[in-house]
Amino acid sequence: MNIQEYISSGIVESYVLGLADEAERAEFEQMCSQYAEVRAARDTFELSLEQHAMAAAVAPPAHIRETVLQQLAAGPSVPVSKTAAPVVQMRPVKRGVLPGAMRYVAAASIVLLMGSMGLNVYYFNQYRSFSQRYDQLVAEQTQLAKNNGIMQTRLDNYEQTMQALNSPYMAQIKMEGKAVEASPSPDSKATVLWDTRTKDVYLMVNSLPEPQAGMQYQLWAIVDNQPVDAGMLNMEKGHMMVKMKNIPRAQLFAITLEQEGGSPTPKGKMYVMGKV
Repeated sequence: MNIQEYISSGIVESYVLGLADEAERAEFEQMCSQYAEVRAARDTFELSLEQHAMAAAVAPPAHIRETVLQQLAAGPSVPVSKTAAPVVQMRPVKRGVLPGAMRYVAAASIVLLMGSMGLNVYYFNQYRSFSQRYDQLVAEQTQLAKNNGIMQTRLDNYEQTMQALNSPYMAQIKMEGKAVEASPSPDSKATVLWDTRTKDVYLMVNSLPEPQAGMQYQLWAIVDNQPVDAGMLNMEKGHMMVKMKNIPRAQLFAITLEQEGGSPTPKGKMYVMGKV
């Protein structure tokens, strides 16, 4: 501990003038017993108070002395009051910041700190809220762009389908479940669009039951009574026109339900069939 800083903190004046609290008084008395500098500072301040009081004292008039001496010689005519004279404590002259004021300063600092922390928490919560909202808007915009892409793909596919339907070189082969003697779904329908120039094959599903897990529809071209794999059908495409494998020639087209991934020869049940 720096003794000079302790002495200049105002504790000496507070102690001598009776302004220190119990803890400060106990600490000051202990410091006096340990450090001669502290005792000397206390004695010096007490002496300065006495000198100040003596310098400010006013001498009584001369006739008062004579009157008092005559009364003392005649004996006491007025009972002397045993009540102690009132003690008037002098207010200290503030030198620097006293410990009591320091507590107020510390309390104000804590209040300001708490207010600053409250503002920081508020602004952080606002920032986090705006950040979350921004991320949500970005996600919504991304999803919207994805949906727009899907819709644009479908639109392009429908335009391609319309062009294909209107082309004089495009043969339409309607396949129906009714054309199959033991079809599991007689109401099923699908359409094959076969470009007679390029031999490209397109398939549109009008209505087919959703296959169970692990199963997939497969298109076949019947060429000279032999089935030729024309590609697998992805039901996620819905009613869009899906390009299948190129088929140079065929007499029939049919769809069977096979194991997922397809089969080199038909093994599952036939759902629809149509003649070219």
